[in-house]
Amino acid sequence: MSKVYYIPDFHVEDVGFNALNKSREDLHKIYQQLGFQPLFDSVLVVKDEKLRYFKKNSSLLSPFVDEVIEKINSLNGDNYIFMDFPFSIKFPWFSKIITYAARAKIKLIFFIHDLDGIRFQNPLLNMTDSMLLDMAYSLISATPNMNKVILDSLKVSKKVKIVNYNYWDYLTDNVNNENRQALICFAGNLAKSSFLNEIPLPLINAGFNMYGKGYDKSYGGQYIGEYDPETLVKVLDGKYGLVWDGKSSKTCTGNFGKYLRINCSHKFALYIASSKPVLVWDESPVSKIVKEKNIGFSFSSLYEIPYILQNVNEKQYEEMLRNVKTLKNEIIDGSHLKRVILEAMK
Repeated sequence: MSKVYYIPDFHVEDVGFNALNKSREDLHKIYQQLGFQPLFDSVLVVKDEKLRYFKKNSSLLSPFVDEVIEKINSLNGDNYIFMDFPFSIKFPWFSKIITYAARAKIKLIFFIHDLDGIRFQNPLLNMTDSMLLDMAYSLISATPNMNKVILDSLKVSKKVKIVNYNYWDYLTDNVNNENRQALICFAGNLAKSSFLNEIPLPLINAGFNMYGKGYDKSYGGQYIGEYDPETLVKVLDGKYGLVWDGKSSKTCTGNFGKYLRINCSHKFALYIASSKPVLVWDESPVSKIVKEKNIGFSFSSLYEIPYILQNVNEKQYEEMLRNVKTLKNEIIDGSHLKRVILEAMK
């Protein structure tokens, strides 16, 4: 009888409170709720996600890889293994783990967090990703737009099954956050959100709150602070949560901004879990979900927001809140991702 395992990703210290750890830890909890077994019991704690700090982690990573490969060699081809793609830090033995699992004929299922070769326009990394993704039994990809990149740009075989999660779950208590003094809240890695230098003045005047690590004094709006994920969902203050990235407030630009065309931001799930309708870029795949579920608005520029929102009456806003609550119920208990994960195994 087939058994289902997952390889626990690392917990990364010294990165502040962001989606890097939250998304992976939630995913592991969902695997456990589905009855999947960790390939080993402990979660490895490493010091930093960046490659230049690899030497700090090497004494931990080498035994980790040896243990993973030993466990893989004890399994057979009737088993499934779920892996995060990529892991939360880059390390040279990631490919080795995948290669050993493929040789053992184990059904590998990658949950794709990011395609960093695409995001950072790195051809060498794209070649590696292409080779590794091609070894999978199936892929859990962010969006249909990411599927197209996987098949057309990375040239992964069409024999590899692909399913989409489209948006994240955000495991937390059922919190009815009614903090709506500000118009907009924005949470995340503020250091890479340089568009915050040019927030339109009407949005600042209406209340623009920022949460997270990397605040710069040049940013417009009000900096509130940095909170752990469980607290953040309770304290976010804003009528709407903003999903935006890149260098400009006129459109999503740069590597991070353009990447929103194929990826789904973890912020979306945070805002829904916090009972906030969302404001999203109209070129992002999640804009279709926002329109279909009537849980916010999409737009091409931040400068459009004041004109869009000035026509929203209380009845329309209350309807969006009810729709957000419906979606929130499945996001906070993991039921959305559970369906996607089970579909990937078929």
